[in-house]
Amino acid sequence: FSGKLYDFLHFFEKITWMMADVIIVISHAMADHIAHETLRHCEVVLDPVDPKDFPMDDVHNNGTIMFHGTLTKNKNVDILLEAARRMPKTDFVIVGGGPDIRRLIDLAPKNVHFQGWVPFKDIHRYIGSCAVGVALRSDNPGNEYVVTSPYVQYGIMGKPCLVTRRQVFGNYPWQFSTVKEMVEKLEDLLTVQVDSKGLRELFIEKHGAEERAEEIWEILLRP
Repeated sequence: FSGKLYDFLHFFEKITWMMADVIIVISHAMADHIAHETLRHCEVVLDPVDPKDFPMDDVHNNGTIMFHGTLTKNKNVDILLEAARRMPKTDFVIVGGGPDIRRLIDLAPKNVHFQGWVPFKDIHRYIGSCAVGVALRSDNPGNEYVVTSPYVQYGIMGKPCLVTRRQVFGNYPWQFSTVKEMVEKLEDLLTVQVDSKGLRELFIEKHGAEERAEEIWEILLRP
């Protein structure tokens, strides 16, 4: 962000940070950013996901690469379509609707299959059948500090996920910046043996909704 309007608004944002009794953020990257701006300590409570919303009742691997979310131009789903064009033997599934869906359908190669809007309660079935998930982030600078919900949703379903390279993901190995890098890592992920149960347990430990609520409650109860 930059410009006089941002500087003006950010001035008041920093005052709010300085006056708060406790600051709770959802990533270590955001905690570091606020500490740099204000020298304030932040409590980190990672993005929550409720495992009850993502039951592992029909998890299998049909070999597809999946993206789900609202289809808007700033998501840059075009890069996924280009990756699909370079991987003609692999099927790609896109779940979701939005203002950009018609344009994307017109651009997509034949190995990309659009499922349209799907109710949230059914998303776990689509995730449970894919091989690899892709979580795309726009160029909004705020996305440097916040993980995307699909990332934790694939993880809670025991599925590997490739993400747009952002500061918030730290040294997570499955990040990409270019189409070439995206294709290379997707091809690697299609061959990786994943411990789905272990991955789910890890995401429950780090992102489970009940555990995160307890963390917040404990923070608020401190004298």
